[in-house]
Amino acid sequence: MFRPAARTATLAQATLAAVLSISVPGCSSQRPAIVGFWFEPVTYSSSRFGGPLRAAELKNIEAIARAEITRALKGLRIVLSERRDARYRVRVVQQLRDPRFRGDVSVAGSSRAVSPFGGDGAVNFSLLAAGAESYAPLNADRVTIVSGIGRGVGRAAVHEFAHQLLGTARYEGTQDRQSYEYGSAARPEQYYGELHWGEAWPALLRRFDSARD
Repeated sequence: MFRPAARTATLAQATLAAVLSISVPGCSSQRPAIVGFWFEPVTYSSSRFGGPLRAAELKNIEAIARAEITRALKGLRIVLSERRDARYRVRVVQQLRDPRFRGDVSVAGSSRAVSPFGGDGAVNFSLLAAGAESYAPLNADRVTIVSGIGRGVGRAAVHEFAHQLLGTARYEGTQDRQSYEYGSAARPEQYYGELHWGEAWPALLRRFDSARD
């Protein structure tokens, strides 16, 4: 989860998950993990765009976001789908607020998960779209910013899927701003340029390495 959103799992749940992962060795390598990703109805408007995003642009954003997730999960025994009943799922919503605060405090992403049972999360379209616009190069045109929104949404979803698949937030301490694990979407790297895996990748390989088939 991107800070400052909270992640909650009881000690009993975490302990049970750990016991199951030990008592059923190789379970994760026997079948692919299905992850579900979809967009709820969303929109975004700004003076820089001269109005709201068009329907074709929203479709392009979704395609770019899916491509980013697919690229990040390449080489893992994980299948990206649109299934809303998937064990691991992230939806794109218009707004996402931090439940720890009474005020209107937005967060880029949030998940609840107990690995290996699954998880449920969401990412904040309005915040990520505004971030892509804010961090865009000065000479960026509309097409560039729309693409940045798609990457930003996809990368936020990858971050949340990592939390759900690994059941830990320990890697969020990384200082590598070009990694999927970095704990804040408030940076240009979230939207522009390439990202890579850091500390989470070895753990993902241990559980989901497709080369072990």
